[in-house]
Amino acid sequence: MKTARKQTGSLTVITGSMFSGKTEELIRLARRAMHARRVVQVFKSALDTRSEHTSIRTHDDVRFEALPVADSATLAANLRPDVEVVAIEEVQFLDEGVVALCERLADRGVDVIAAGLDQDFRGLPFGFMPRLMALADNVVKLHAICKRCGAEASRTQRLIDGRPAKWGDPTILIGASESYEARCRHCHEVKGRPRERGRTRRKRRAASNGAGGHPELFPEGESLQNPGLPGSRR
Repeated sequence: MKTARKQTGSLTVITGSMFSGKTEELIRLARRAMHARRVVQVFKSALDTRSEHTSIRTHDDVRFEALPVADSATLAANLRPDVEVVAIEEVQFLDEGVVALCERLADRGVDVIAAGLDQDFRGLPFGFMPRLMALADNVVKLHAICKRCGAEASRTQRLIDGRPAKWGDPTILIGASESYEARCRHCHEVKGRPRERGRTRRKRRAASNGAGGHPELFPEGESLQNPGLPGSRR
């Protein structure tokens, strides 16, 4: 006989680069909840076409049934009244309304598990993910292994015909090992990164006029002696 349990609700965000094991961890937590005889529903973004339409799959080919949804409203419409655990795969591909939905579910006593990328291929925060992580009760940050040097990887390298993608390319491009690989901060590359151009100008200016301050640490025209910086001497 199933005994009643007090539901407190929580939001857990599993994040990290591609190939870091996010899907594997989400499946592990969902299975654990099912073993505890809890009512579990698993959803995934309909944009994720890397596996069968009604399942999620790890890179090691471990599969788990999941309902594809196009947006947060569709997800909400498919929730069971008695659901106790909601798991969402590739949450970053849904609309921003999923943040408020996760909050409402957790406040209602549901345990929400959301897995998604924290950074896009440029190494920038992915959409609403920083907000979702800030509101979470638990954040699980996973790391992969850098495909180039073997160090701990926290970034996703996009490759087009084997070459680094361009900065201005679309943020979303569905793919797996044929288009992406894990990289560490040092080995991560994006063609045409804006800050690289600005950094080069600052280095040249510092070399020519002997300006104080490290050119890579201070914005253009600023230094430790710049009166515009807080705490500097006038």
